Amino acid sequence: MNFTDTPTVFIVDDDASVREGMAWLLRTRRLLSETFESAESFLSMLQSNFQDTGNGPSVGQHWPQQAACILLDVRMPGMSGLALFEQLLSSGVAQAWPVIF
Repeated sequence: MNFTDTPTVFIVDDDASVREGMAWLLRTRRLLSETFESAESFLSMLQSNFQDTGNGPSVGQHWPQQAACILLDVRMPGMSGLALFEQLLSSGVAQAWPVIF
């Protein structure tokens, strides 16, 4: 199976034990996950994977094609999960993928 065919759950949490625990739980259900220690690092990943084609944003070739889910911590140092969610709403990402706090 190709990575781009497999749904990926994105975990954004500043607590390493929470990230590791959630990733382990998802692995036991045979789901892929990718973890981020801050909202800023998640946004950086998004920006590196989105391309502007002139017809609106499109995703890069290594981006998962299946719907993904974002598990988001509300309170984090720097940008909060709520502020990140607002940015995801304005960029259209939150309409494409479920966001769970």
